[in-house]
Amino acid sequence: MARPRIHDAELRFRLLEAAAESVAQHGVESLSLRKLAAAEGTSTTAIYSLFGGRAELLVALFSASFSSFGDAQRRVPVTGDPEVDLRELAAAYRDWALRNPNLYAVMFGGVLGGVDVADEAHLADAAMDPLRAAVTSAVGGGVLRGASVELITHSFWAIVHGLVSLELAMLADSDEQTRRSMFEAGTESVLRGWSRQ
Repeated sequence: MARPRIHDAELRFRLLEAAAESVAQHGVESLSLRKLAAAEGTSTTAIYSLFGGRAELLVALFSASFSSFGDAQRRVPVTGDPEVDLRELAAAYRDWALRNPNLYAVMFGGVLGGVDVADEAHLADAAMDPLRAAVTSAVGGGVLRGASVELITHSFWAIVHGLVSLELAMLADSDEQTRRSMFEAGTESVLRGWSRQ
């Protein structure tokens, strides 16, 4: 008697990773459940069992991307020094994106097209909670000033996001020290800008 196939968390993770690579590299139209299942040594039945179908798989991919990113941000220790915390959050943002470029593309690269992720949008907002908390602390302590917490949070995120996106898209051939130095200089510029208002 054949052993039943196990549709477990490990297989779910592998399918999400493979789907992220396919979508990030070739677009959402490239995602074939049959090809995905074959590449991961399973069946389309496993995908339907774990996700419910192609649309649900794509929504799960969006959710998994922001959940992973948010977890990485929440793991950054809160030191009580808001500038240290903001630098560490920025570094964690970069490190996660460099380790997970396909998930980063799912989150921010527009590769999901018209997939409806409205019910999962709260995950994107929650992923920014550690940054928002660090900026709130910095503003409350007078370290950063001149605008609202939301505006400073947005500008800090925009700089970090832009630097990381540029690095992933155009600077991959540069050496790590050069790329890190550019990133740290950009992060420092936004901190210094809001501290001098």
